[in-house]
Amino acid sequence: MTDELFDGLLERIRKKDKAALKEIYEEYIGFIYHIILDVVKNKENAEDITSEFFIKLWDKPPEYSPGRGHKGYLATIARNMAIDFIRKNKHEILDDSGPDEGNETHDTLADDSATPEEQVVSELSVKEALDALKPVYRQIITMKVLGDMTFKEIASVLEMPMGTVTWNYREAIKQLRRFGYD
Repeated sequence: MTDELFDGLLERIRKKDKAALKEIYEEYIGFIYHIILDVVKNKENAEDITSEFFIKLWDKPPEYSPGRGHKGYLATIARNMAIDFIRKNKHEILDDSGPDEGNETHDTLADDSATPEEQVVSELSVKEALDALKPVYRQIITMKVLGDMTFKEIASVLEMPMGTVTWNYREAIKQLRRFGYD
């Protein structure tokens, strides 16, 4: 989706066109969900925050300047909502979550041509490989692979130098290769 198309859809949302929201939702639901999941580490909370994200987009469409990278803009909003959730619910999160709670299989690296049995084994391996990464590595991989974001956009969202982002990406890829993923 281009920045111009995204801006046009936001204009339609401001005029309460539900079809425009549906287009953005269908294009970015997985991307937004995975960014939030990487921050909150809990499937149910990530689903709730993702829903809130799209409700917020409907209720109060943000002002967006075309040409500035709408994916990065959306990722920043999603990440900030997840961080706000953690801040507001810090005590509940510390009390309720165990070390493995909320982990979910990231099947974007799985082979779709495999048999169901092979795919389950593969997905478990992908999950284990991604879970073994540092959180910042997982976030960068998610934004790069799912969001198809540039390193510049990722650097802006994560508020870190682009060189650091590219280095972290290379390190994450090295670790994933050790698990057998290219």
